[in-house]
Amino acid sequence: MHNRRLHDFIRSLPDSCLLTSVCTGSWVYGKMGLLDGLPATNRKEPDRVEMNPPGMVPIDRLRQIAPACVISRARVVDAGRVITAGGITSGMEMGFHLLRRARYDETFVSEVVRVMEYSRAYDFYKDDAETAHAAPEVRS
Repeated sequence: MHNRRLHDFIRSLPDSCLLTSVCTGSWVYGKMGLLDGLPATNRKEPDRVEMNPPGMVPIDRLRQIAPACVISRARVVDAGRVITAGGITSGMEMGFHLLRRARYDETFVSEVVRVMEYSRAYDFYKDDAETAHAAPEVRS
C-alpha cells in the first residue's frame, strides 16, 4: 500500500486536480493523510478471504488506516478535491456524478446511462451519494 513514487506523484499534482478512487484505492489517500477530516467510502461487502477470521471488510480497514477520516457508507462521496466510491461498480455512479459535477444536466447524464445499458441500476443507486462541498451550477 505504500508506494513512494505514487505518493510523490499524487503530492506533486496541482490542487485543481481531482483525486478520485474506487474501492480500496481510498486506502492510498488515507495512508497519505489526504482523507483526514473528510468523508470517504470504500467497499462494504467482504470477499471470501475477508469473510473468514481474521478478515476485515475494506471500509473497516479504511477506518483503521485513516482514523481521522469520516467514514461514509454512501456509494459515492464527494469531499471537494477527493471523491471516493465504494465497490467496483460504484465507479459507474462516480462517473455519472463527475458528469453532473462538470455541469452536465440530468438529461445528458440519463442519455449516457441509457447508451451504457445501465438505466435500472442508475435509477436504483443515483441518490446514494454524499456531497460535502458546494455543488456547481448545471449546464443548460
